[in-house]
Amino acid sequence: MPLEGRHITVPVNIRDLARAGLDRDPDAMAMASADEQVTWRELEERSDRLARNYIGLGLRAGDRVASLMPNRVALAVHYLACFRAGLVATPLNYRYSPREIDHALEVSGASVLIAHAERAADLAASDLVATLPLGVIGVEGQLDNGPTLEDLMSVDPEGTELDPSPLSDPAVIFFTSGSTGPAKGVTHTAETLGWMTASAVDALELTSDDAFLPGSSMSHLGGFLWTLASMSVGARVVVEPQQAGPPEAARAG
Repeated sequence: MPLEGRHITVPVNIRDLARAGLDRDPDAMAMASADEQVTWRELEERSDRLARNYIGLGLRAGDRVASLMPNRVALAVHYLACFRAGLVATPLNYRYSPREIDHALEVSGASVLIAHAERAADLAASDLVATLPLGVIGVEGQLDNGPTLEDLMSVDPEGTELDPSPLSDPAVIFFTSGSTGPAKGVTHTAETLGWMTASAVDALELTSDDAFLPGSSMSHLGGFLWTLASMSVGARVVVEPQQAGPPEAARAG
């Protein structure tokens, strides 16, 4: 017997993802981890500063911004900043080896890489990281004398304006597992991502009274989507920080 669900008529606006939480209580907790707690107001301010700093570095709407990060509150802020600025977030599996990192950078055409400082040795072993037009932005530590994500989230770039691309343009590129060959990049637009987020909210019946802990990496579609869906209704997201170390240790863990 066919099952009939509710008819979703409006996609989530991923460029204003914190709106429900801001409207309900801007000083309520939006995200929490063992290391920090962030209110909706702080989430909005950090993502806005980061979006404008990305533009200040020379990125423009449509540019691919790759990230090699474990689960962190800052990773969610990075996604929001990319959406706000019309940049194409390109999450890389945090277990990627240098060869896999190079493949993803080449396929996506990334302009810059946001990477955790503990992966410095793997980035040095990469053939393509050193050739990225805008280099590397370090997380929880500096890489190659470049800026850190923490600085870009905290410093207000006065006079920098945002001019995001249409919602029909790409917003994110996810890489497949590569089980039948090299990993392939799968592109979603801001609009299709909005429909996916709305569908996740509906399927899980999420409300602002919920707290959601993504059980998988926020660089994978599942953890990424549940995070966005929770934010979109003003629910609190609980982040369990990951420790990775070298790729071999991560794969064994």
